[in-house]
Amino acid sequence: MMDKNTSLGFLNTQVMRLHKAIVADKLSALGLTYGQLGFIMTALHHPGWNQEQLSLFLVVDKAATARAVAKLIKLNFLYREENPENRREKLVYPTKKAEEIKKDLHEALQAANQLMMSDLSQSEKEVLMKIMKRMIDTGREFLGMSSIWQIF
Repeated sequence: MMDKNTSLGFLNTQVMRLHKAIVADKLSALGLTYGQLGFIMTALHHPGWNQEQLSLFLVVDKAATARAVAKLIKLNFLYREENPENRREKLVYPTKKAEEIKKDLHEALQAANQLMMSDLSQSEKEVLMKIMKRMIDTGREFLGMSSIWQIF
């Protein structure tokens, strides 16, 4: 049996769940869930992406992306438009409602990040971020995905 102190999956899950719990009140007040957050933030940063691009970027299967986008359309945070170059393809955009909460979402996420790293020195924060980026690159390369850093 693997020791939880050395299990990347366990530790990563704990970090993510704690981050989720820290921002939960803010998201709840906005009528959102943590799982929806990535779709809204991505649409805000990359308006006009199709659902396949959202899926690849967020590492979420296409069916889950379709469900999340449909729900966020019902909540009036996203909308879809037909791609003029490919009528079968729908492009996803943030609504005015999403634009209005962008700053609040960003501040809530930054506050959670700062809180969770508050006990680290500046050099530890830099090393942590560098290692995490390398791990993301390794995982995406293994899965045959393009580098996430090239997208930005």
